[in-house]
Formats: sequence, structure tokens, C-alpha cells
Amino acid sequence: MTMTPSRYLSAKEACAELGIRPQTLYAYVSRGLIRSETGDQRQRTRQYYREDIERLRRHKELRARPEVAAEQALRTGDPVLESALSRIDDDDLYYRGISVSELARESTIEEVAALLWTGDRSLRIEEFAGEARLDRVSPALVAGLVPLSKVEQMQAILPAIGAQDPTAFATAPPHIHQCGARILRFMTLVAAAQDKTVSGIAQTLQSAWLPGRPETARLIEAALILCADHELNVSTFTCRTVASSGASLYAVVTAGLSALQGPRHGGATGRLEALWDEAESANSVGDTVTSRLKRGDVIEGFGHVVYRGVDPRAKILMELLEEAVPNSSELALAKTLIEEVGKRTGLAHNVDLGLVALRRTLGLEKGTALLLFCLGRIIGWIAHAIEQYQTGRLIRPRAKYTGPDPRHASG
Repeated sequence: MTMTPSRYLSAKEACAELGIRPQTLYAYVSRGLIRSETGDQRQRTRQYYREDIERLRRHKELRARPEVAAEQALRTGDPVLESALSRIDDDDLYYRGISVSELARESTIEEVAALLWTGDRSLRIEEFAGEARLDRVSPALVAGLVPLSKVEQMQAILPAIGAQDPTAFATAPPHIHQCGARILRFMTLVAAAQDKTVSGIAQTLQSAWLPGRPETARLIEAALILCADHELNVSTFTCRTVASSGASLYAVVTAGLSALQGPRHGGATGRLEALWDEAESANSVGDTVTSRLKRGDVIEGFGHVVYRGVDPRAKILMELLEEAVPNSSELALAKTLIEEVGKRTGLAHNVDLGLVALRRTLGLEKGTALLLFCLGRIIGWIAHAIEQYQTGRLIRPRAKYTGPDPRHASG
């Protein structure tokens, strides 16, 4: 059995890993590049975070080989641009320095939108307080959307909403905040299949999906908050690139929705639902997992490139479900899946499992897990667009040419 590497390195190990002297190591610590903690109290030794040392080592290697730096950054998850929106640190997630655990339990989705868009969650964005009416957009268009999936409906209706929005091409506050709130509220109506908002976003969804169960609005709200931002995943990077061209928020969100529909991004919850169905009808959840591993299948809902342990978003969702519906059979199955997959792969559960567990525990329709992810992430897409507009820069990476040498290519 493979042993999990220690989270820390000794000073000697850190110096060997980086090829530096102890004095340089201490300088890195004083500059905040490497975190350290007290190790053996008796010997007064310190231990150093392995992830910080590995990140510095990769950075040094890339500086020595600049021709592969961009490719490595895009492929391995190294930073490619600056952002003040979300931070992933010590297997926790923060929005503008505030833990998502606190936000999911104490804030509304409107407050989190204000936090990500403006830096002040107490700021009141007027558009959130008004009434959104989908039936005033284009009744014929809305009626024609029925055969499409909810995400496709969102894409189709965005241009019509934008055509009626005087702030559609705003790129600076406060108008851009009003535009963002308008987009979010109308996308909520599409997800809820309602003509007008009830009050808040979570309450509108709850009244449509779970009428008569107002206590579930808090769980829906938490799920939206936990999905709001997560650095530069494929859809968010797409949104920043589109925003860098000066395109409107409506174009930005349309692009994000396109990226989200790819099976490697938004399709994970659907495949996890299939595994869940199989496990639910099998005699043994463990045998179901083993069978999938034997076939070489990816076990969706487990593992994440930026977390060594449990995805904090999944952890919070499971805790909230345990508090709200502790005796749910679907929640029990989720715990069994976590245990059986963990025993066989060492992988911890991620946000996809948390969303599907929420969907099934509350008895929501299939596809709702993706809808929650989508609605929450729209907030982050808008935040990244605002941040990108403020830079005034076009994202224009270069490609490393790998075709035939034009000096030797024949006509």
C-alpha cells in the first residue's frame, strides 16, 4: 500500500528539495513564500509546508525553461493571472478572505454576490430587491424553450434579456452590479420554471422546487454559495478571456454556460447519478465500486486536483444535510459511497458528490445538482468579468508552434 507523503518537510529536506542553503530557506519563510510550524518542542525544530516547497521548486524549474512555462501552468494548475476573489489554502476555500463555511451558514446568496462583485457583502444591490418578470421578455421565445435543457434555455434567453437591459454594456460600478443581479435573477426564473421571483433567489427556487418546505431554502442557499467561485476552472477562464475582449456580461455568461456543458466540466454530476443508481440497486455498494474500478471507469464525485483531502465544499454540504435530515436513506448511501470509494482508492469526496447528495436527499429532480452549480457559478463568472474589465487588458496567450519547419516544408 502506498503511503501518503507527509504534509511537512524538515529544514534539511526542504533545502535538499530546493537546492538551497538554510539561510535562503529562512529568507523564504520571512518573505511569506514558505509557511512553517513548530515541530519538536524539545528540540525547538521547525517543519515546513511541503506544498509551498513543491510550488517554489516548480517555479524555479519553469524559470529555467521559460518555453514550457505557459503550457505547464495551464496543465498543472499553477497560477496564470492574479485575482482577489477566491483563495484555496490548507484544504479550505475563501471568498475575499472569508471562509466559505462561514458564508454558507450565515450569509444569503445576494450578500455573497455583493461580496464577490464589490468586496462588501453588506452592500445592497438595488436590482436584487425589485421584481423580475420572465413573462415580459418574450412569451413566444419562452414557450419555444421548453424542449431544451435548463442550461440551454439560459443560453437561448440571455440575448433577449440583454436587449431590454439599459445596463447591458456597462463595465463599471454601480451599473455593472445591477446588470449582474438582473442576469442572476432571470437565470433563477429559468431554473425554477417561474414567471416572476418570490423574494430572494433561494426562496424563489425553494417555492418552485419544494413548495411547503421553507426550511429547505437554507440548504439551497448554502449550495449556491459554495458553488459561487473556485478560481480558474475551465468555464471561469473562458469568461475572463471573453470579458478581456470588452464583451458584455451577457456574452460572458453565455460563454461560461457553453463551457459548463462540456462532459469534462459540468457532466460529472450526471455520471455520478448513474453510479448512485447502480449502487442503490446493488446488493453491495463496495462491489459496485470495485466493478467500476475493474472496468477502468473514473469514479465521479471523488478527488480534486487542488485538494489533497476532502473538498471543503462537499464537507460543508454533508454537515448541513446531517443536521437537517440525519435519518435520510439517501444520506446514508452517500456516506457508504464515501467509505467504500475511500477504502479502495484513497480519494476523498468533492463538491459533485455533495450536490448530488443534496439533490437526492431533498427529492429534487435529476439535473438539479448541475443547475445549482450553474446558478451559483454565474456569480463567480460575473465577479471575474468585473475584475478583468478593471485591468483593461486583453488576454492574448501565444501558442508554441509544433508544425513543419517553413524553411524545409515543400509546397
